[in-house]
Amino acid sequence: MRLKDRTAIVTGGGRGIGKAISLGFAREGARVVVTARTPEQLDAVAGEIHELGGVALPVQCDVADEAMVEELVGRTLAEFGSVHILVNNAGIGKARPVWGLTRQAFEEVLQVNLVGSFLCTKHVWKPMKEAGGGSIINVASLAGTVGYPMLSAYCASKWGQIGLTKSSAEEGKEHNIRVNAIAPGKGDTAIRAGIAEDKSRILKPEDHVGPCVFLASEESRYVTGQVIPIEWYGPR
Repeated sequence: MRLKDRTAIVTGGGRGIGKAISLGFAREGARVVVTARTPEQLDAVAGEIHELGGVALPVQCDVADEAMVEELVGRTLAEFGSVHILVNNAGIGKARPVWGLTRQAFEEVLQVNLVGSFLCTKHVWKPMKEAGGGSIINVASLAGTVGYPMLSAYCASKWGQIGLTKSSAEEGKEHNIRVNAIAPGKGDTAIRAGIAEDKSRILKPEDHVGPCVFLASEESRYVTGQVIPIEWYGPR
């Protein structure tokens, strides 16, 4: 088990990619703090982890709310004594032309995707440093490396998330805190649920687990500040 005796916080863990990562981490021996805004989803994921024989703590949290993020980290420390891994996966998207996007909608996407990643990173930093180091994984997107029409807010948030990854990785070197990102392409998640497309030719939530386990484990102890693209490229 590559994550045995490690405590991981996974945001947006109630469904999709976050759920898959939470279950994957549990299979690798991690104690998983599953967090999202919907308690019913969190309880269901925690139940699945318990069925696997793993350890899970469901905590409701809006990552754009700093007080709730502080409470999330506090409950994690109270329950498990330390935090070693953070996966900033919580995210939303709004498909609108830039001229038809309201300021409120634009800021909402940035608040969840970018500010939420910043707040969670900020509040796990001290306990990770005190624990001797840790791994922070930002679930960015290929939309953080190229521009896509109708996704100005989402692209802006993901470009920012990659910038956050690069900068905080430099700061983390002296504290043994590694910060990396994965950049998935099209994925079969709730954000794309209404799009008419061949769902067999895009990423599944479980396709993100392997790269995240690698980045969370000691196997990647010399890897920081990197962005790993993940894209479907052939038949299943």
